[in-house]
Amino acid sequence: MTPSRALRAAAALVAVTVALAACSPAPATAPGSNDGAGVIGVSLPTTADALWSRGGDALSRELSARGYRVDLQFAASDARTQAAQVQNMLTKSVDAVVVAPLASGDLSASIAAADEAGVPVVAFGRSLDGLDVGGAVAFDAAALGRAQAEALLADLADAPRTATASSSPSPAATPGTPGTETAEAETARVAVLSGADSDAWEVERYAAALAALQPAVADGRIEIVSGATPEAAAVGGRTAQAQADAAEERVRELRAGDPGDVPTTVLALGDAVTRGVVTALTTEAPEAEGETATPTPSPEATDRGDGDAEPAPSPLVVGSGADAPTVRALRDGDLDATVFADPRALVSATADAVEALLADRDAPDEAGDEVAPSILRADDVEELIASGWISADEL
Repeated sequence: MTPSRALRAAAALVAVTVALAACSPAPATAPGSNDGAGVIGVSLPTTADALWSRGGDALSRELSARGYRVDLQFAASDARTQAAQVQNMLTKSVDAVVVAPLASGDLSASIAAADEAGVPVVAFGRSLDGLDVGGAVAFDAAALGRAQAEALLADLADAPRTATASSSPSPAATPGTPGTETAEAETARVAVLSGADSDAWEVERYAAALAALQPAVADGRIEIVSGATPEAAAVGGRTAQAQADAAEERVRELRAGDPGDVPTTVLALGDAVTRGVVTALTTEAPEAEGETATPTPSPEATDRGDGDAEPAPSPLVVGSGADAPTVRALRDGDLDATVFADPRALVSATADAVEALLADRDAPDEAGDEVAPSILRADDVEELIASGWISADEL
């Protein structure tokens, strides 16, 4: 996929469900005016992920350009804080609410209060599973997971391998061919890391990724040495930073384990998880509290008990997101690929949904076309900069 096609695909990654009808258009207002179009409350998960910080800025600009005043808030990765934010927006009599949910269950009371007050709610980026809202303009979690798994499988030949004795010759071998008597199958050891296993959205992404990996597991190309279940893959942590820290610690532990179990490939499902994996592979481990005499070596230099042992090579890593540390790692070759879902692609449809709902337009839900997310590699970094997502100075 060329860089430009990759970013066009990212711009098209929208599984859109919006309650709209073909009725009269919303009242026209002068772009940028604040005189009567209404006030829109926007609650997003965190500023720690570029997905939400830049997506929120783009959404705020679009709504402002359409004449709305915008109350943009971030929930510091805390679902209860987000529920309180939405409730407070209703108390201040906003005309509509846009929310990227951290946890649908925690928002149920606030969504019910909005419905009772006649305030429409639109989900942005992530769907509100099980809750009845006016519309949703959301990325498809399963599509993201599949794309990450497919990127890993496509680049599997570049991963460090472990040779495992095979009970049968390789498919390419023929009887009598010199050397085929001791044919071996090379197996990549994969560690899968994900966010909270209590998050239905993250579990859906994980399930899709694992399903896409299963054929390679069945034919012996890969072995999942860590993260074979949602519970085992979850790194824990309630905030984005806590998840990044937990992912970093998990990778350091895996890399310091028995050489036969050290992963040669890492699938990092989640933007914060990806940042943690990158940190583990590009920095030295922090010193344990109280240690001052001997610096702690990086995972690459850790002696695994055999003085003659070679340090384990860096694993092939496929992650998600396009935060500055992630893009930097992609550029420098520490990250093989990342799946990019550009939230700016959702902004126009989200604003359209707000306008339609405020104009009392309503219709059965309609699902938009689902397009595969974009897989970015090192060659795509310049195109990502050209798109305005990130600047060269940030890298």
